[in-house]
Amino acid sequence: MKLLRLLGPAAAAVLAVGVVFASSASAAAPEYGRCVKVSKIEKKYDGSYTDKGCTKAATTKEKEEGKKNKYNWLPGAVKLGQTSTGGKAVLQEVGKYAVGCDAESSTGEYYGTKEARKLVVTFTGCHVPPYVCTSPGHGEGELVTKELEGRAVWKSEAKHEAALDLYPAHGEELFIKFSCGELTVKVKGSILVPITANKMASTFKLKYKQKRGFQQVKDYEEGGKLYEDILEANFAEKGWAKSGQTITSTVKNEEELELNTYV
Repeated sequence: MKLLRLLGPAAAAVLAVGVVFASSASAAAPEYGRCVKVSKIEKKYDGSYTDKGCTKAATTKEKEEGKKNKYNWLPGAVKLGQTSTGGKAVLQEVGKYAVGCDAESSTGEYYGTKEARKLVVTFTGCHVPPYVCTSPGHGEGELVTKELEGRAVWKSEAKHEAALDLYPAHGEELFIKFSCGELTVKVKGSILVPITANKMASTFKLKYKQKRGFQQVKDYEEGGKLYEDILEANFAEKGWAKSGQTITSTVKNEEELELNTYV
């Protein structure tokens, strides 16, 4: 087995939590937004939820009493920017190649109540001994993805578990393309990563896990059906093969946000 010791395209690790202010009607769960505490009006609260995560809707009686219904859900975000930083990552092709880098960073912004856009991930310290890996037009050892997009999806609707579906933007095919000496590497497809839901936070971790090129989380639910995200890599024009990615990335938003699976 050939081992390309580098942190490869952890493109997926970058996107994840946060979203833009919703200009249209609220979308169905899972959706990004803010759970905020309301002020008392004539000694009563006028909120629709009783918990800090806006997951427990107030009953008619609780609304009439005005004691426990302290929170309201506001879809989307006011501040749209997000960044991420991560450590070592590995892109593993099924049964043959693996590629990795030393560190990752990214920038992007949220759009609507489910999406993230303008996401670009940069990896540094990328090499396959004795070769250094580089994206066209970038510095030595630097890998930079194409522009990416992501959307919040159901990992399991019954369990209220959500995930991020990450893929190249604008209908482009490739996540990234780079070279290590004479070896050319291309990556395409889409990838999933679980997202911590129902808790307001300004930072969170995205943990991509794979084993021998098979991604740990690969299916999502939509409209009562299961769909599989498939990430593929092509090393040295030898053909496309399933691939998996391992990386832990810390995402930082410009404000506290939440991915809510109950609204």
